[in-house]
Amino acid sequence: MAIVPLGSLILVTGVNGYIAGVVAKTFLEHGYKVRGTVRSVSKYSWMPSYFGPNFSLAEVPDIHTDNAFSEAVKGVDGIAHVAASFEMSPDPTIVDRMVKSTVGLLEAASKEPTVKRVVLTSSANACLDQIAGTPYKMTAESYNVGAIEKSRQAWDGEDPMRRGKVIYSASKALSEMKAFEWVRDNKPSFVFNSVIPNFNMGAPVAPEKLGFGSNTAILAALLHGQSSLLALFGSEWYVHVKDTALLHLGALTVEYVQNERLFAFAGRFSWGAVLEIIRRRFPEKAGSLPAVHEAAVDVGEVENHRSVEVLQKLGRDGFRSLEVAVVETMEPVIAAEGKTDAPKSRAEETIDMLTKVAAQ
Repeated sequence: MAIVPLGSLILVTGVNGYIAGVVAKTFLEHGYKVRGTVRSVSKYSWMPSYFGPNFSLAEVPDIHTDNAFSEAVKGVDGIAHVAASFEMSPDPTIVDRMVKSTVGLLEAASKEPTVKRVVLTSSANACLDQIAGTPYKMTAESYNVGAIEKSRQAWDGEDPMRRGKVIYSASKALSEMKAFEWVRDNKPSFVFNSVIPNFNMGAPVAPEKLGFGSNTAILAALLHGQSSLLALFGSEWYVHVKDTALLHLGALTVEYVQNERLFAFAGRFSWGAVLEIIRRRFPEKAGSLPAVHEAAVDVGEVENHRSVEVLQKLGRDGFRSLEVAVVETMEPVIAAEGKTDAPKSRAEETIDMLTKVAAQ
């Protein structure tokens, strides 16, 4: 089956997001052209000069609407559908909207004859609920049907943080399930794969413009002594965001990767280990870090051998270490401290809100 050849144009949706920004940068560094979607081109007009001459922007004001991607996909050879909501909102309509967005992109891609491959960014939450201390095995057949069922049940209004995670997990699970189902039923000319990351760490793209998105915002919160969110994001598996990006590249360019779910899972981590690395590598910040008492750590198994194989195909020995991931996350976070004009990402705003709720 066809792959996306070197020099081709790849569409990256939601390019202003944490993972998507690093995905775009990785594609460019490997000799591809990138068209990134954002809600407003004028708001992100700085991006083409930041990323360089092989990068362009396409405006998609609302990814959940009919024909949202019909213009953006024109002439592209590959698509990385990374755009998603990190709201952690208890609103159950998010699930249907995310499914509609994913299927809508596949429908748009199927009408564009140049498209050779599509990769969807999924999530560990799409597979199952990782509970520290509880054994589990995550395989290509794992889907979080429990979260889907819970998302359809009435909510009593309590614990919006956990309800938000249920909705997020359901949206990722059902979107990926429906994507593979659509491909099986419609048999498009392109190859479809997904990449399933767990807890991404590593430096974001242009934090001075975008703030600290997704999980980098959680690590940044640690510097302010905030640990309430760690009850929601317990001991799991980490991955360096650069490795997640490389697996997207592999899903588009490695010939034998077809109709697969690539697990971006480097290894288990605990928050105690993360804090130990920060204290040792950034001793001047030790006094501001919270105390964390973990009753249990992750003891699950994940079928990540295929991803290691793909990373090796792309020139790496395997996944980057936890120490590298933590240090490369904290360096830009610390560098940005004290800058009053620093923007806040939606993830940072969400975390601020959830932290306030947890403190009530």
